[in-house]
Amino acid sequence: MIAVLASVRDLAEAREAAAAGADLVDLKEPSAGALGALALQDIAAITMDIRSRWHRQLVSATVGDFDAHDHAGRCAMARDVAACGVDFVKVGIAPGAHAAAALAHLAALRLPSVVIVFLADGGIDLRLAEQAALLGFAGLMVDTADKPSGSLLAHADPDALRAFVMLARRHGRLCGIAGSLGFDDVTLLRQLAPDYAGFRGALCDGDRRGRLDPARVRRLCALLRGEGGATGDRPGKTSSPAPRSG
Repeated sequence: MIAVLASVRDLAEAREAAAAGADLVDLKEPSAGALGALALQDIAAITMDIRSRWHRQLVSATVGDFDAHDHAGRCAMARDVAACGVDFVKVGIAPGAHAAAALAHLAALRLPSVVIVFLADGGIDLRLAEQAALLGFAGLMVDTADKPSGSLLAHADPDALRAFVMLARRHGRLCGIAGSLGFDDVTLLRQLAPDYAGFRGALCDGDRRGRLDPARVRRLCALLRGEGGATGDRPGKTSSPAPRSG
């Protein structure tokens, strides 16, 4: 079963996403870039609130967008976000000359919660993904930097995406696919079968900067789980993938 990652921008949306069935509540500010970060105090406060209501709810947070060569700033923010108590710290890596060095700096932190997010608008670098998998990060994702350009699945090679998912699984890492995904992408997502599929715009009224709609979260969860109807609000947490060993 594909778990649903729902990106939320504040406490109200985080509560709505958790209540509507999102497997992973992802803290992110959509107006601040592809992986825009919330303030650290907000990440900590939202995480504590959600955990007090849904004890098994998984929470992730992004560290923000950094220049490709700003390894020190990226690593410092990763440490600070991890200290907020989230389950996963999402760190974006753009392709290019600095990518391998960025991975090495992040690996040196020895943070077990880091998920590397490859910005793959121009394609997926499987060699770089292999390097990240060997360095022992908790998970690997692909996403897009240019959200208005459309869904990642409309531009990326399905064979490369399938190879990415298989690579992550071969190394025992969680894998995720995101990037302006919508309801029309559900069929291909179910064929690719990543651990997580990430959504923001498809869950909102209007574009990704609009307000989250819990009914859309419920509907998307139902579709990815192969259920006939929408799921209802629930007081607890449904099961979702846990990090694999290795």
